[in-house]
Amino acid sequence: MKIYLVGFMGAGKTTVGRELSARVGAPFFDLDELIESAEKVSIKDVFATRGEPYFRQRERDVLRSTRHLESAVVATGGGTFTFDENIQFIQTEGLSVYLSAPYSLLRSRIGEKAAERPLFRDDVAAHELYNSRIRYYRMSDITIEVREEETTNEIVERLLLELPKGFLDPTRRSQSRGART
Repeated sequence: MKIYLVGFMGAGKTTVGRELSARVGAPFFDLDELIESAEKVSIKDVFATRGEPYFRQRERDVLRSTRHLESAVVATGGGTFTFDENIQFIQTEGLSVYLSAPYSLLRSRIGEKAAERPLFRDDVAAHELYNSRIRYYRMSDITIEVREEETTNEIVERLLLELPKGFLDPTRRSQSRGART
């Protein structure tokens, strides 16, 4: 059981992912944090010194490494799910969940941290990027509309209700595997 959280910067992928992983008893991984740890610099610095193509390759490689996990909750970067090979990988490996939030909410959440986000150069460019990515995000298996007044727990509760029946039940999966042999 692997759940990949997708969506734009500020949608809450990391925050929701941490809570969801605790609720379902699966390890949590944040692709951006894994890249920062491996590179020993911030994502902003990776973009500045190595460029976006290098970052996207590292992101792809780290994403591929989740293939070996039996279960996980993975927070992807905002652009991860906009590349066909990443979309295909995620759809093959697990369940994709789009945390959909209106741009105004995302903008207010990012606020002063915008300078730390390499692709949030200015509001107009970020809004254009947001609009260009929505069509990819909508390819997700599940869409959860994020509401401004909602707590992380409430979002996770709604997400859990949207999961396919039996998705989290390990005995059901092992029984169905045993029945096939």
